[in-house]
Amino acid sequence: MNKKVAELLNAQVNKEFYSAYLYLGISKYFTQQNLPGFASWYKVQAEEEQEHAMKIYEYLLDQDEDVTLASIAEVKADLKSPLEAVKEADKHEHYITGEIVKIMDAAAEDKDYRTQLFLNWFITEQEEEERNSKDMVIKVEMLGNDKKNLYLLDKEVGSRK
Repeated sequence: MNKKVAELLNAQVNKEFYSAYLYLGISKYFTQQNLPGFASWYKVQAEEEQEHAMKIYEYLLDQDEDVTLASIAEVKADLKSPLEAVKEADKHEHYITGEIVKIMDAAAEDKDYRTQLFLNWFITEQEEEERNSKDMVIKVEMLGNDKKNLYLLDKEVGSRK
């Protein structure tokens, strides 16, 4: 594996752990808004992001590459509404997709087929992540400020395990 691909993968480990932090911050916001279903949904999302980080971590080690465990940036999400919270998550998923694509491009440029094959899973996963985050934005937008409907949606999203 060339140095640039290894560095990008190392940086992605940190970005995935930051994603987990971000989703914990969003979960905290929803807990404080007495929306336990949304809080649970984003807590599950945080756990999923940690799994993504560990996949890359293990892959690097399996390729005899070092893993740099850098500091994780503080999450400064001062969220004002459920819509703002879900839009923040959606924006972040698009950012992560772009970062995965950069790694894929570097691996393709280096003809690193093994890493490309590994990253295919992440490309597929990001498609699902973006679809889920977009659906959440659409649902919350449809509700407007109707607290009864938000309550019902909270019950629906809380069923995610």
